Amino acid sequence: MSRIIAADSTHGALYGTALNAQSNRSYSRTLNLRDREVVLTFDDGPLGTNTRTVLDTLDKHCVKATFFSVGRMALADPKLLKEYDRRGHTIGTHTFSHPFAMDRMPPQDAIAEIEKGFAAVSHALGKPIAPFFRFPGLRDSPETVAYLASRNISTWSVDVISGDTDPGANAAKVTKDVLARVRGAGKGIILFHDIKKPTAEALDGIITALKKDGYKFVHVVSNTNYKPNPEMVAKADAFRTPPEMATVTGRWTASAATVGRPEIKAGSVDVMRTEWIELKIANEQLTGNARSETANVGGGNGQTASGYVATSTSRSGGGSGQTGGAYMANSWLVTGQIQ
Repeated sequence: MSRIIAADSTHGALYGTALNAQSNRSYSRTLNLRDREVVLTFDDGPLGTNTRTVLDTLDKHCVKATFFSVGRMALADPKLLKEYDRRGHTIGTHTFSHPFAMDRMPPQDAIAEIEKGFAAVSHALGKPIAPFFRFPGLRDSPETVAYLASRNISTWSVDVISGDTDPGANAAKVTKDVLARVRGAGKGIILFHDIKKPTAEALDGIITALKKDGYKFVHVVSNTNYKPNPEMVAKADAFRTPPEMATVTGRWTASAATVGRPEIKAGSVDVMRTEWIELKIANEQLTGNARSETANVGGGNGQTASGYVATSTSRSGGGSGQTGGAYMANSWLVTGQIQ
């Protein structure tokens, strides 16, 4: 690490230049970085082996990063979320369920996603997190940015996009693109996704090459913590969401409204479903129904050898949002190729 920067979230500072709304771009700024200084940021986790590989690589190079966690991913694996903190990284959030096109959502729904994300990640961690927020797909809107400013939460965009969620992304391509883009920009905030295998495989080489080029890595921290919205806390059912399937990253387009007839496009995809289930049927749900549903994602035959569905994992998180011990949060995520 070259140094540590304390980023100010007062009145909702906007960091990074890749913003969606024109009105927001006019007053966004990157961090006060010197030439050849970069900040590593990761979205969407935590998730299993890929996140652990990313964390181990950062440890190897003595580099600290900022992780923007999805609320229900944090609830699904609080132990891994706590590894971010234990290893000295900064934790912000990335909504509760990672909806796309937040700029087209009713403002009240977008605000609920923001607050529930902060509450869920803080709850899973067991302590407050930094008041740092990043929009899924970087799709900010004037209304939601103004709300974040009123809550003293900073909006985080990026200066360099890794492309690790692009169709056909692999470690070699991500490495080539990131190095070219960082060298072109000269400094800035880099966006990765720690749930992505290409990122986990490429990160060591990227950091090594940037060090060789004389780049330094800056750790961003906050002097303040997220404080819950009292109105959200007062809602007893704030975490009780209906069954939902939605894209985390990739080219699958599905939501609670379109889950019956989702739009499917060719390319790589990560699809996650979160629902509330009764504990007495948890075993059946996690080992039976979830796997049979994921088989349909890959064309209906469920054969991993076909290349349609490469892998599927089911994750569950208890202890969060329980009602009299009768319910638990259940999430599963499937990663593969749609053809």
